[in-house]
Amino acid sequence: MLMLHYGRVSREERELKRLAALVADNTALLPSPDGSTPELPAATPIPVQTPQEPVMLEQYRALYEQNTDMAGWIRVDGTGIDYPVMYTADDFYLSHGFDTAESRSGVPFIDQRCAIVPFGTNTIIYGHHMKNGTMFAGLERYEDEDFFEKHPTVRFDTLYEQREYEIIAVFKSKVYRKSDMVFKHYNFLNAEDAAAYNEHIANIKALSLYDTGVTAAYRGELITLATCAYHTENGQFVVVAKMISG
Repeated sequence: MLMLHYGRVSREERELKRLAALVADNTALLPSPDGSTPELPAATPIPVQTPQEPVMLEQYRALYEQNTDMAGWIRVDGTGIDYPVMYTADDFYLSHGFDTAESRSGVPFIDQRCAIVPFGTNTIIYGHHMKNGTMFAGLERYEDEDFFEKHPTVRFDTLYEQREYEIIAVFKSKVYRKSDMVFKHYNFLNAEDAAAYNEHIANIKALSLYDTGVTAAYRGELITLATCAYHTENGQFVVVAKMISG
């Protein structure tokens, strides 16, 4: 049984590395800073988009064609996080891989309550904390303030736009009972007004393990990365960042 388990995990790792390599290869074919474009192999012409239609980033087109549940790509330097991000009306990718086969690792996925067309105030992305260091296990490196100072940003590309986010807060929390009258970071999806937004920012800053020196203003888009943590029952380790380019 152990051999079957580790063999399956190994196959899942290889598949995710293959997807990351495909994205990297497609990115390398994009125009260089001087405006030149590498020679491309012959391919089926891509239909011309009207100005009103978003144009999918070329590096994600092939993966989206493989699985249309894909909503973007998450990359965090120094953590090993370099994965597709999925979106469905349930938590399907908690226990399934990109190829939709059953998987212990799953794939990072967006909270089903979040909006993605367009994205809302706060996009919550969950990922397993795998013992082999894959998925979102690397987030816990942000417990070390020195690591944060060397890696203060997160890259989350949508299918149509490259985006960079600056980390606001890093904290430990938990999934509470519905009856618990406490701050529940995972219930903040869209700000009704500036007061609600500012209250959320104040709460996550108060929880933060250290002062990142960064805050956010009303209407600024947020991304929340959450994974399991073991400091308490139903624990979570959370990293929140604000969009700075996109």
